[in-house]
Amino acid sequence: MKSLAQLAVITSMMVSTTWILIGFTDSLTSLFKNGLFIEYLRTFLDYEEKIPEDTEGLDPGTQIRSIEFKDVSFSYKDKEVLSHLNMEFREGCTYALVGHNGAGKTTLIKLLMRLYDPTGGSIAYHGKDIREYSPAEYRKHIAVVFQDYQMYGASLKENVVMDDGETHPEDRIIAALKKAGFGERLKTLEKGLDSQVTTEFDRECINFSGGESQKVAISRAFYKDSDILIMDEPSSALDPIAEYELNKAMESAAKGKTVFYISHRLSTMRDADRIILLENGRIAEEGTHAELLAKNGKYAGMWYVQAGRYEG
Repeated sequence: MKSLAQLAVITSMMVSTTWILIGFTDSLTSLFKNGLFIEYLRTFLDYEEKIPEDTEGLDPGTQIRSIEFKDVSFSYKDKEVLSHLNMEFREGCTYALVGHNGAGKTTLIKLLMRLYDPTGGSIAYHGKDIREYSPAEYRKHIAVVFQDYQMYGASLKENVVMDDGETHPEDRIIAALKKAGFGERLKTLEKGLDSQVTTEFDRECINFSGGESQKVAISRAFYKDSDILIMDEPSSALDPIAEYELNKAMESAAKGKTVFYISHRLSTMRDADRIILLENGRIAEEGTHAELLAKNGKYAGMWYVQAGRYEG
């Protein structure tokens, strides 16, 4: 009887000890996660822009006429990503940048936005080096959607205008969301534009799907309504029907603008005024869709492998 009582006590102690160890492990894991979060926050708060927006410079004016890359090269540390590019982009034209991963497409766009400066050569806007302009004023002319967009723990309207949303007309915000294909989803939201996004700070908030989030990100570019529209993989999370509707909306919204597309889906590129195929940081081929197919080169090979199977 005594042995049985001792066994019961020992078993109880073992169970209690196990739960104590589990609680300690959970606390240690939470502490580690919170430490990482604080480290990320400190890194974010300590970050300094390479090219601060408040840098003084000229006002680029009200409308784009041309952008010219003059012998532009760029390197990340010791790795050259773009090499001696010479090209000109004209007002009101549509350009498609294609190529395999790592070809330099997104880097070219970041140089165009002056998120970086070239390590060689120069970029001219209205005939002047873009480094002569105020970065804040220059970037007002550019609306962009990158493939690594982010949704923020704020209201839907704030996620569109990227501001507090109080001084922005709601009809214009709604119009931008509709152009991006988010109109039907907006109708289902009880609080409409005031709906809180992501459950990062409140579990009652809304987590949109990948496709819905991408439409909100695209609506930011439509809302800004700038002279230059840049779309970096704008339809990567969309189904074919949503992609078709987005392309139609972009045709309407992009009239009179200078548009840059980056996409691995060549079917979305065929109507561009100029298609530029980048390879190893250089221009491998350039022309219209029909011209590049007639050349039967690298672009044609990519087209027939990917989009050509849907023809006929």
